[in-house]
Amino acid sequence: MRAFFIINTLLLSIILSFSATAQETDEQLLLKSFHSISSGDISDWMSELCSPKYNGRLAGTPEYMASAEWVARKFKEWGIKPAGDSGSYFQWFDQPFTVVNDIGSLQLNIPQKDGTTIVKSYQAPADYYPGMNSGSGEVTAEVVFVGYGMTAPELNYDDYRGIDVKGKIVLMNRDVPYKDVRNPEYAKWVKYCYHQYKVENAARHGAVGMLYIDGNSANPNISYIDSMIVCGIGPVPLADIFAGLGKNNSTVTAQIDKSLQAYSFSTGKIMTIKTNTTRHTEGRTCNVVGIIEGSDLVLKNEAIIIGAHLDAVGNAGGLLVAGGLDNASGVVDIMAAARALTESGIKLKRTVVFLFTGGEETGLRGSKLFVASPLFPIEKTVMYVNLDMVGNGTGLALSASSSCAALTQYFITANNRYIHRPMKVSADEGSFYGRPRSDGLVFLANGYRTIAVYTTDGVKPVWYHLPGDNETAVTPEIMEDVAKLIYLAFTEIANADPLNY
Repeated sequence: MRAFFIINTLLLSIILSFSATAQETDEQLLLKSFHSISSGDISDWMSELCSPKYNGRLAGTPEYMASAEWVARKFKEWGIKPAGDSGSYFQWFDQPFTVVNDIGSLQLNIPQKDGTTIVKSYQAPADYYPGMNSGSGEVTAEVVFVGYGMTAPELNYDDYRGIDVKGKIVLMNRDVPYKDVRNPEYAKWVKYCYHQYKVENAARHGAVGMLYIDGNSANPNISYIDSMIVCGIGPVPLADIFAGLGKNNSTVTAQIDKSLQAYSFSTGKIMTIKTNTTRHTEGRTCNVVGIIEGSDLVLKNEAIIIGAHLDAVGNAGGLLVAGGLDNASGVVDIMAAARALTESGIKLKRTVVFLFTGGEETGLRGSKLFVASPLFPIEKTVMYVNLDMVGNGTGLALSASSSCAALTQYFITANNRYIHRPMKVSADEGSFYGRPRSDGLVFLANGYRTIAVYTTDGVKPVWYHLPGDNETAVTPEIMEDVAKLIYLAFTEIANADPLNY
């Protein structure tokens, strides 16, 4: 009997010892999912989102919707709950869109003394890019340079003062002449940065065409005006317009920037812009929203939001911009982190919200919708983290609002302990105002603590809004580390009690 008792005691001791060994610690669980984040999966998902079947993921199109459905299926597969309309993953809104049927044309008309005209034709996309939201038609007119295309009486600045552009083609720069983005004064200029404003202001002054000095890249982020023919131009046609005038755009723009005084003039050059587009007013699009619900009865009412825009700029008459770096990279980084967070086995006390916005490229429409109808009250939102073009380079960077400065420490600690990449950190609003066409600025302007994650020291060419922006435009290794950084930092932030603000 005594021998039986001793044997059973030994067996029980062995079983208990084995059980203690088999139960993985949170540190072991953390590292297990950390190592499950792979550049292989990231490359596969990049190839999927950049596939021609999604046709550049232009918001409003059926192809964008197909990409949104693919992401939602991944969320469902990983056990991430839907948080959109009516129990779905989708938060819907109207989004008219424009199809560019062909690349159109851009020509400079050079009158000769004998009454004939020499025509110089330019090539797309090297010299110009057809207006992605242009009206359809053809216009031939004199080109008038109008600086930044602004009319801002409260700033004593008007590019249209004293110049007649009725029936003309206006030529203008992007952005604004005030460049000190970290100065609070810059906030007064931000609304004039937007492409929509510039084309609308040109139409108000009677222009019939617009040449946008925008790096001859695809740009659906202008307002559609049926009577306005729009084209983005690059260095060659720009130099031809200034030829013989004794000045160039660089020197003129530098003068405007220094003086903050408009300097507009007729160039005397005649150009022809031709576009072939079809407007679809019936378009609808959506954000994709999923959540991992917090496990703590109290802390689950606090949310950490991370987002990236899913839409890209589409296809202009065969010039497909697949939207690789901008912004399948941000989406895929978050997807890799999301899967690790939900499969790690570590219970998260706070709720994590994953937001993929639609309509970022057409006016930040998805992020504006989300902050207007938030899932959680702003006072219960820990922060919003934005990823945009996060996939090319060897270093990491955080740009945080001043209200978010303390929260950067969770990312810094995760990098120092596990990832060991060079990391730059700033904590002021300037970097967001310096990127006025980003979802991060929408959240910041609506009072959210906001962090943007970036990659630095790019090792590949950046094909911004150009056909080269596909799955080959990123470095999967840095994307893997971005996903790991998010996974680690979010695990800590979700479970910190108290949380260091």
